[in-house]
Amino acid sequence: MRKVIGDILRSDPAIEVAGEAANGAEAIRQNAKLRPQVVTLDVEMPVMSGLKALKALVDSPHHPSVVMVSSYVQTGAEITLQCLAMGAADFVLKPFGSLSLDMEQVKDTLIKKVKDAAAVDATKVRTAIPLASKIWQYSKAGGVMVIGASTGGPAALEVLLPTFPKNFPYPVIVAQHLPKEFAVSLANRLDKQCQLRVVRAEQDMPLTPGTIYIAPGGAATTIHQTAAQPTLDVQIDVQNLETPSINLLMKSAARVYGQQAVGIILTGMGKDGAEGMADIKQAGGYTIVQDEPTSAVFGMGGEAVAHGAADAILPLGHILERASEQLA
Repeated sequence: MRKVIGDILRSDPAIEVAGEAANGAEAIRQNAKLRPQVVTLDVEMPVMSGLKALKALVDSPHHPSVVMVSSYVQTGAEITLQCLAMGAADFVLKPFGSLSLDMEQVKDTLIKKVKDAAAVDATKVRTAIPLASKIWQYSKAGGVMVIGASTGGPAALEVLLPTFPKNFPYPVIVAQHLPKEFAVSLANRLDKQCQLRVVRAEQDMPLTPGTIYIAPGGAATTIHQTAAQPTLDVQIDVQNLETPSINLLMKSAARVYGQQAVGIILTGMGKDGAEGMADIKQAGGYTIVQDEPTSAVFGMGGEAVAHGAADAILPLGHILERASEQLA
């Protein structure tokens, strides 16, 4: 597998493979010696597991961006999410079957994610510290909060969402770029950490204040107004490369909730969400972007700012406080 991955990466002239390691302990030694920008790391290895090696790499003086590459990741979404929360920048699902032939299926994905990881500030993936939770007396019910995130998002969500108080008056819908298999695991993981209930978004699910909904990958999750109350519409999405689409979710929030919508863009690579944030702002809602110093990647946030779609640009730990000020 090391040879196959090395050959794939060497096939791109923009990538230099500095070295290889047969286990986690060797990876730590090689990292200190070679100081690479990016390390690809398997979960299951002899001597030292990928999880232990990841923690050591994240805590090391030279903190590289880490891309997890493992078939174990495919069957263990919880392990993947743990890696992302610990500080991994991204992951690639290694296919099953004939080693070299099947790895060709993910060749382009592997190359792209390694290149993207080189642009990630690995020291910011898991370092944001929220302010202590404050008791707010909310007065503006009947609205919605929509949150978009990509690279670095799982770690940011684990910082932000547990600080939401039990009396938070809006339903919260999260569009985090991840494969469809991960929505249930992410919801379960966050549900154990949050004061609010966290569930996977499902078709025709009514929006209930004080509930966090995780939009699944491979689908477009939008908000529809029914005679009774707003509900979720979850449909297969083959048009957008990155799903769930943050733009589509936010545009629907602007249509249904207008000035009672709050839009938030967290860390992430790309442009998804900028147009949706602009729609929320134009409809009279309030929009917040996680600032560059606390973002692993200031891509989506930077695009929203460039579109003039951000009412506020704040450190991750100050986002809930500002949102609460708007709802109090």
